[in-house]
Amino acid sequence: MQKDDSTWLRTGYSVFALLVAFVFWKMFIQIGLKAGWLERYEAGTRVGSVVLAIACGVGIAWWLASDKGRHEYFLASVGELRKIQWPDWEQTKKLTLIVCVVVAVFSVILTVFDIGWARLLKLLLV
Repeated sequence: MQKDDSTWLRTGYSVFALLVAFVFWKMFIQIGLKAGWLERYEAGTRVGSVVLAIACGVGIAWWLASDKGRHEYFLASVGELRKIQWPDWEQTKKLTLIVCVVVAVFSVILTVFDIGWARLLKLLLV
């Protein structure tokens, strides 16, 4: 493993903690709206929901990082991602064009089959 793999993993844990905190904050706000807490305890509810959401995000990220086996698995995943040879811009444009053409061809084929089956069933049922 490279030394900065651990740094990337800590960054991933931090981003995950922020994302979880945001989701929990939105959930607490919605619960506060439904239960009527926001109208009754305006300042305390907002501050409390932010503090509780941050605590939940940090707690879940800490729990995720605390297992050594899981931590080693994530470190190995980061190491494997370093081995990937990403396509350059020309390859990306070429492959995107191929995907768009294949999707267009299959959508035409599916449309023809759909119209054909609809007309066949209409003839059989009428």
